[in-house]
Amino acid sequence: MKMISGDKVLDECIDKISNLATLTLYGMNVVGQVHVAINEVCRYLILKKSGDPECNLLAFKNKLLTLSHLTHPSLPDYRKTLNYAASLIVIEAP
Repeated sequence: MKMISGDKVLDECIDKISNLATLTLYGMNVVGQVHVAINEVCRYLILKKSGDPECNLLAFKNKLLTLSHLTHPSLPDYRKTLNYAASLIVIEAP
């Protein structure tokens, strides 16, 4: 499932997490790889992407949650991976 954000780094990260979620359908444990992907995208959103880092993080987290909600109920492991990835994005409350 491709989502065009206009940001190559974010699109690649969504693709990477979607691909990892697909591997869970074959029984693979991708927790470590999801951590790495989220760490990379958070570093990008905080240090390199223009705009408010908190807004960028929240927007990316919401994109993952939207993908999760759009996932068919017959794919619980896929959905769980997307939710897990989103849960790793922590936005500090003021």
